[in-house]
Amino acid sequence: PLRPAVWKIAWPTMLTNIVGGLQGIVDHVLVGNLVGFTANAAIGVAWQIFLVVIVFISSLFTGMSVLVARFAGAGDLDKVDRTVYQAFLTAIGLSFGILAPLGYVLAPSLLDVVNASPEVKAEALPFLRIMFVFGSGMMIFFMLSGALRSAGDARTPMWLGIALTVLNLVFNIALITGVGPLPALGTAGAAWGTVIASGLLGVYALWRLWSGKWVVAFPRSRRDLKPDWEIIRALFRFGLPAGIQGIAMNVGGVLLLAFIGSLAQSAAAQAAYAVVYTQLFSLISWTAYGLMGAAAAVAGQSLGAGKPERA
Repeated sequence: PLRPAVWKIAWPTMLTNIVGGLQGIVDHVLVGNLVGFTANAAIGVAWQIFLVVIVFISSLFTGMSVLVARFAGAGDLDKVDRTVYQAFLTAIGLSFGILAPLGYVLAPSLLDVVNASPEVKAEALPFLRIMFVFGSGMMIFFMLSGALRSAGDARTPMWLGIALTVLNLVFNIALITGVGPLPALGTAGAAWGTVIASGLLGVYALWRLWSGKWVVAFPRSRRDLKPDWEIIRALFRFGLPAGIQGIAMNVGGVLLLAFIGSLAQSAAAQAAYAVVYTQLFSLISWTAYGLMGAAAAVAGQSLGAGKPERA
């Protein structure tokens, strides 16, 4: 039945998003108390800028999820695996070939766009550059979560998301505050904790995909390990509209931060926006995203199985 089918995928996704959101809240608690509200503002503006880019790359995974759901519904597991692998190749190519070098170079100019004050910019620049250069682990996590959910397995991404949150908290607390021999890195420590945790999880995920332990896997045939431009074009064809929509929505956030940055108490105002909107209010929107992803997975599988009325 449809309602249990959607709920089976939706509740683990919603729980994962809410648990993951706690990590950002803890980051703001730590930097707010240790560094001050300028650090809250720095994380807020850096994340808003980073989101514009990551939402565009994540649109590939929207296209991947559409194809995976349809192929899974049709019972074509070989095409499921090939689609996931091509999405991985494309995301890694974009991350290291475009995102990392351009993000590192353009980070100061992007912070000028949001009218970051000098003290906020000093805290935000290292954070943003670390996320741009070493954010590929996060890409792998987003890709894997979307692929597993579209293939009908929402519990594995849930456990991976909880593990990522725990690792993130441990590394962030250690690197923000400076535990034992580790230096207190403040705002930059939040970025290092995030990329180290997601990088470790990304390595584990790649091993599991290669070993075929999940409902999706990397293809083992050597001919399937090359770029398949037909699949890659399909990823962009299905995912690009979602990417443009996501960019438009998040550019609105950037423009709002730019306006806030023009105010007299800009750092404090940007800090307030970051804490209230990007963290606390997101507990609501993440619930909606869980329902959206579940509906998309079940609809896609139904189309793949030749049951459009069920979709």
